[in-house]
Amino acid sequence: MTRKNPPATPLDILLVIMGQSPYNRSIWTGFLDGFQLLGHSVTVVDATEIPEPENLPQLPDLLFAVHGSNVPLEKIRAYRSREVPTAVYLLDEPYEVDRSSEWARDYDQVFSVDRATVPVHGRFTRAAHLPLAYNHLVFNPQGPAVQSRILVLGTPFDTREPCLAAIRDRWGPQITWVGPGWKNFSAAGQHYEHFVTPPDCAKFYRGADVVINIHRDSLWSHFGDLNRERIEATHLNPRFWETAGCNSFQLCSYRADIDAYAPGSATFNSVDQLVQKLGYFLDNEKARQTQLQRLYKKVRNHTYENRCRSVLDTLQL
Repeated sequence: MTRKNPPATPLDILLVIMGQSPYNRSIWTGFLDGFQLLGHSVTVVDATEIPEPENLPQLPDLLFAVHGSNVPLEKIRAYRSREVPTAVYLLDEPYEVDRSSEWARDYDQVFSVDRATVPVHGRFTRAAHLPLAYNHLVFNPQGPAVQSRILVLGTPFDTREPCLAAIRDRWGPQITWVGPGWKNFSAAGQHYEHFVTPPDCAKFYRGADVVINIHRDSLWSHFGDLNRERIEATHLNPRFWETAGCNSFQLCSYRADIDAYAPGSATFNSVDQLVQKLGYFLDNEKARQTQLQRLYKKVRNHTYENRCRSVLDTLQL
């Protein structure tokens, strides 16, 4: 994969990932493809297996970590001591900002998925906002599709269940549930009880009449209360960008970045709004088509290839 005009001097990039996690696979593979599309060489390594810099035949031009919470900081310090630029892309913001602000300062550059935590990290190191995006090689309107009326893809969270209980009780047999744990929540509908790869996610998005997209609560974390300043999340989750990249219709819980990137999108702020709008859009294909086409035009340039450009421009590489 190369762009038409590759860079005069391709970079060697060490891409550090949390390999055991299925949740951010579409993100790090998006960066992998994005950097390669720009003509750079990428070596992918799990955070627990980062080589010592002195053991490499040649030092990389950049160490870029996605998520970064399990990266040994002594490794980051070792690469910095060799004058290798280091950067981390923080995904669990602001949910875990109290913890991430303690270790992310060891990097030369922090990229936060959420604009609201950039000032927090900026107290300790260089920090910038970098929104999520979609990998256009995977999430696009072309390709196979798995048909459904209503799609719920992901895993159960407490904050999602009140909304989903309301639509389950009314449209249960029409819902396709993708991901582990949903059978305990709803016996009705079609179930795919496993994690799915990014290409399979794209198949489900392409085939859905309505994708239900519910963001996490700003305070919820796997590790307890790690947002003591009660910073309200503003960013749009991967599902927002990836569904839009597939040119599919989504009904999305409101977040502030909607107004920045896709004003006028189909959103809801309450259970009652979700039920009312879902009923309307299920019965109105023309309205769905109008919405999804408008959204696709607004987000089509928000690819990981362009995010990679932003990373390199910020780092002046």
